[in-house]
Amino acid sequence: MLSRYGPFWICSTLIFVAASIGTFVTYVAHKLQKKEWNYDINLVTWSAGLFYGYVTIVPICLYIILKYFSAPSGLIQLFCLYGYSLFVFIPALCLSVIPWEIFRWVVAGVAGFMSATFVALNLRNHIKSAGERWFLIVAGIFLLQLALALVLKLYLFTVTV
Repeated sequence: MLSRYGPFWICSTLIFVAASIGTFVTYVAHKLQKKEWNYDINLVTWSAGLFYGYVTIVPICLYIILKYFSAPSGLIQLFCLYGYSLFVFIPALCLSVIPWEIFRWVVAGVAGFMSATFVALNLRNHIKSAGERWFLIVAGIFLLQLALALVLKLYLFTVTV
C-alpha cells in the first residue's frame, strides 16, 4: 500500500529540488559575474504544474488509449509507473550545479533516456497485446519521456544570466 504514495513524494521532492537547485545555480552564476540577482518564484509553480500535471495527464491519456486497444492496464499502476520514472531526474538536477553546459546536456539526456527506457520496458509486455500497433504506442511513450527531459534541460538545467 505504501508504494502508491511513492510517486506523489517523488514528484514533491522533484519540485523542491528543481526550485532550490535552479535558484542556487542562477544565484551563483549571477554572483560570479557580479550581477544583481532576484529570486524567481515561478520555478516552484512551473515545476509543480509540470511534474504533477505530467504524472496525472499522461497516465490518464495512456489508460484511455490502452482501453481503446483492449490492452490490460490499471490506472493506479500507470500513475505509479510514471511517478517512479521521474526519480532519475532528482540526482540529475543535483548534478546540474556543475557549470559546464555540455555536461548538463549529457546529464539531461542520460536521465531522459533512463526514464524513457524504464517506462517503455515496463509497459512493453502489456502493450504487445494491443495488436500490431504496440510498437507505435511504446515509441510514443519513449519519445514523450525524452520530450520531458528536453523541457527540463531547457527550463531547469539552463542558466541564464
